[in-house]
Amino acid sequence: MAGLTFDTVSAGDELPAIVRTVDQETFWKFAVASFDYNPVHCDPSWVATARPFTLTTTVGHGMLTAALLSAVVTRWMLPTVLRIRRASVTFTLPVLPGSTVTARGHVSEKHVIAKGSNFVVIKVKAENQDGLVLGVAEYEVAFPD
Repeated sequence: MAGLTFDTVSAGDELPAIVRTVDQETFWKFAVASFDYNPVHCDPSWVATARPFTLTTTVGHGMLTAALLSAVVTRWMLPTVLRIRRASVTFTLPVLPGSTVTARGHVSEKHVIAKGSNFVVIKVKAENQDGLVLGVAEYEVAFPD
């Protein structure tokens, strides 16, 4: 949706989904990007022995899940210059290698305050290929118009 304005957005509007398949290489690349080299994300042989979270496989970074949730909102906002004024993310399940993560969202509320102060609330969730919820987020997005 190009050129968003407060008047063109309605409660119930669906945002385009983002779908990503992640694997161990994804976790390694995210470790480099985030400087988070925790072995639970990066060392499959350590995880197989240590069994953190009772799992025998690495798990994705929580911030990887948060990045996918946020990307739904930021891609929807472009090219309009909007501002995320509040974000809240909750992680519910770890992301396993080989997962296909689908993040999707919708406008849940529209708040008319005054020009420059109007905002919408967007709810986003990430699910794996089995429909299990990996994380949920809520964003307040302010409109300058």
